[in-house]
Amino acid sequence: MDDVIIHDPYIDLALAMIYHPVLDLESDNPACVTEARTWFQFVGLNWCELLGVSEEELEAWVAGGFTLPPSTHRN
Repeated sequence: MDDVIIHDPYIDLALAMIYHPVLDLESDNPACVTEARTWFQFVGLNWCELLGVSEEELEAWVAGGFTLPPSTHRN
């Protein structure tokens, strides 16, 4: 993503829509995890595509069990 896209308010909205389910993937509550996985496989797919995440990248993430990168840059 280039700098112009990063500051687009619609991109900010899309990131916000994805952020909460990403947090739910790490929940101790199995129901939250299941709901987040289901959301990413259906509705979340559209939000990811809007951000430029390819279907192949999302499929690889699904195949990897939705593992997130190390939290060195996440707050």
